Amino acid sequence: MEKMFIYNVNGTTFEDTEAFGKAWKEAKEMAKAEHTFITRQVVKGNEIRNEFYATAGIFLNERFMEKDKVAIF
Repeated sequence: MEKMFIYNVNGTTFEDTEAFGKAWKEAKEMAKAEHTFITRQVVKGNEIRNEFYATAGIFLNERFMEKDKVAIF
């Protein structure tokens, strides 16, 4: 079963089946232009994981989201 990656920047979504593919690049460009952060949902079948892009340069589960951990572009 293929995963779907849904990136969100200020309510605008970008979808892709590749983790750091075209949708990621478009989301990153928008986040830079709007000086904000990126969240994403990883969907695999009935399983949905909510994540945010952290200052460490990786996506973390939203339960670890704290102001100082969120990467602002």
